[in-house]
Amino acid sequence: MALTTHDPQERQNKSIEWLQKNHANCSPMQLAILHSSKASLMGTADSMALSAVFDTIMEKRMANNPEALSRYYRPEVQGPGRPKTESTTAGADTAKPAAGAPPVAVAAVGAVLAPTPSSMPGATGGAAASNQNININMGGAKPPEEDMSRKMPLPTEPLFAFPPDLGTPLLNYFGKIRRQFARSFFMETLTPGKCPEGMAWRSDQCEVNIKVAWRFGEKVPQGAKTYPVDPKLLEKLNFDAGYTFVRLGADILALEKDTGKIADAILNLGKAI
Repeated sequence: MALTTHDPQERQNKSIEWLQKNHANCSPMQLAILHSSKASLMGTADSMALSAVFDTIMEKRMANNPEALSRYYRPEVQGPGRPKTESTTAGADTAKPAAGAPPVAVAAVGAVLAPTPSSMPGATGGAAASNQNININMGGAKPPEEDMSRKMPLPTEPLFAFPPDLGTPLLNYFGKIRRQFARSFFMETLTPGKCPEGMAWRSDQCEVNIKVAWRFGEKVPQGAKTYPVDPKLLEKLNFDAGYTFVRLGADILALEKDTGKIADAILNLGKAI
């Protein structure tokens, strides 16, 4: 709609109509992606009316979560740190110098202080000489950040919460980063009515034709039909030579290459559950 409807008013009206009709079928993540992309998608049709529709939808979705609603309207932003400074008062000119320090003359309010010899260009002396070599670091090349997408998750990262009937994963292979990769990949590639092999479009989503029961620490059940993982997604997941990957229904399984045992999994194509 955004690319083929050239009249801005018509583009806005069509988008609002589509949102009001289909928002119930969108996950919160999909709505957030639409909201963050609307400026580039809508162009001159991006308006307060469209934003109001998004706000109304999100308010209904988060009606039972005041904290999330508060973050939606007032996101927490980390501001630059500021050094703490002592507040000045009207009697600041009466402050006593530190012990052993030379007396300091206090100028009246509004008076212009003449430069002292030590602060003038070309001045010599101990204080001036020590100030000449001050090097102010204006910033430089920062060391590259560690690419955690090609490494195992940190030991402190909590395990994904799996249903009890699946057992306990042998290790935390995918972690949070690769689960996000999988979720984003399928959200961007799946289209209504078109599903991966072995799945069918029912009830406005891709569902598994035949559900196969599996458990961590065991091999894929004999006779179960598995499918290869898309090469573009596999590139993000395959960083350890000791594991191989298959899709079983809607689940992506990490298998130990030497034993074939299921070590970790991404459930339901990475969809939030």
